[in-house]
Formats: sequence, C-alpha cells, structure tokens
Amino acid sequence: MIISDRLRAIREQQDLSQGDIEQRTGVKRCYFSRMENGQSVSSIETLEKMARALVSAKECARA
Repeated sequence: MIISDRLRAIREQQDLSQGDIEQRTGVKRCYFSRMENGQSVSSIETLEKMARALVSAKECARA
C-alpha cells in the first residue's frame, strides 16, 4: 500500500475529516487532499505531522 492510500485509510478508520487533520497539523485541507489522491509528494516533516495527528487521535479514542 502506498503512503497516500495508507493516509486515507487511517484517517477514515478514525472517522476524521480532512478538515480535522488541517486543524491538528496546520496542513491545508486542499494540500492533504492532493496527498491522499497521489497528486502531491510531501516532505518528511509534513508526513511526521500527519503521523503525530493520526496517532494522537487514535490514542484519544482509546482513553
């Protein structure tokens, strides 16, 4: 599975919108959409922001 597919799958699994990710990371929803659709390649720093946002959301759901 490529990164864009994995990002979308994790986000949807956690019932998060692209807007939720924007609020958590500061990465614009339209940019995140392009990442999910494979139209944009993101930097390692941006991927780290996404990972932190998705992991923190998952941990909050467990609490």
